[in-house]
Amino acid sequence: MYETLPLPQGLTAFLLPEGPDMWHEFALGLDFTDPRASIDLLLAADAITSREDCDRATALLILAKARAAGFHCGECPPGFDEDAARAFADRLSAALAAGAFPTARFALPPQAQRLVAGMAGLPRLRLGWVAHRPHHGFAGWRPVTHAPLARLA
Repeated sequence: MYETLPLPQGLTAFLLPEGPDMWHEFALGLDFTDPRASIDLLLAADAITSREDCDRATALLILAKARAAGFHCGECPPGFDEDAARAFADRLSAALAAGAFPTARFALPPQAQRLVAGMAGLPRLRLGWVAHRPHHGFAGWRPVTHAPLARLA
């Protein structure tokens, strides 16, 4: 079993020093439509995708999940500000279209690949193939002590 980690400084403060492997793990479990989701998820996603060392697959997956939640058209789930959500999706779309996120190490599982492939308006971007190795796992959007084995995506 696992134990939820305390976040006295918040999710973003926990995630940023963890680095790209943990950010990718966060993106894989990210669900902006979860009824318990809050603006903390958007703040963490924005901080991660503002980093130069964010992996391309991580950024693409976060954008795909934001679009699936309606962020790009200003229709987002409760707990999110529509203007902030749209600005986030617009910024990330523009950054990806402009060639940001040059590092492409991580792979995506098939379901995430389908979600990313369904995004219109972006050029086809090459992804990586290596397994990420997070220090912790996620249960929903909360970090937990048990880290899954390294996995492709």
